[in-house]
Amino acid sequence: MTRESNITTVLFGLDGVIVDTEKYYDKFWNDIAKSSGLKIDDFAATIKGMTINSIIELYFAISNIEEKQAIRKASSDLEQSIDYTKIAIPGVLDFIKYIKEKGYKTGIVTSSPSSKVKVVLEQLSLTNTFDTIITSDSIKKGKPDPMGYVLAQTNLGVTSSECVVFEDSFTGIKAATYAFMRVVGISTTLSPDFLKDYTYGVISDFTDINTLKNIIEA
Repeated sequence: MTRESNITTVLFGLDGVIVDTEKYYDKFWNDIAKSSGLKIDDFAATIKGMTINSIIELYFAISNIEEKQAIRKASSDLEQSIDYTKIAIPGVLDFIKYIKEKGYKTGIVTSSPSSKVKVVLEQLSLTNTFDTIITSDSIKKGKPDPMGYVLAQTNLGVTSSECVVFEDSFTGIKAATYAFMRVVGISTTLSPDFLKDYTYGVISDFTDINTLKNIIEA
């Protein structure tokens, strides 16, 4: 790998980064909040990027076991029912192919469970593409805790300064920032104006390969 850049590793979130699942989860979690009597405006935005365990622990602590299990099952059923081939972020599959061909190490760090990640990767023909995959089953603390990104870095044998991370949620951006990694914001969830204050750069999707090259090769 002959490059002037010290970036050797590209890490991705999943939701809002590789697949645009926002509309599904917004409706799901706002409906759950309403039916559970939570008085939180736009609950989906409040918990975006968090693991389901963290969501239940923080916001459904007083719910009984059956209610918590029902939320978990409904979430799993939703994740298994989505056609992810129709909601891949524009350009992301070509970009992943490009960085693999160039020899970058790659990984996914997501708050989603392994069962969902498996379905997404199978549908997008990305099985066995990534060098490490960190899911909610891999870690005790989800985003914004940096544990997932630190574990990915450890698994790949790289330093934080070698990593560039693509994230869309504020919790994900904070997690990667706390892990001392270069973060690029994707404006699928938050506005570019908001993201630019917290990230190294902002993109709307992965279709502009020249901008992406400048980010990872700078």
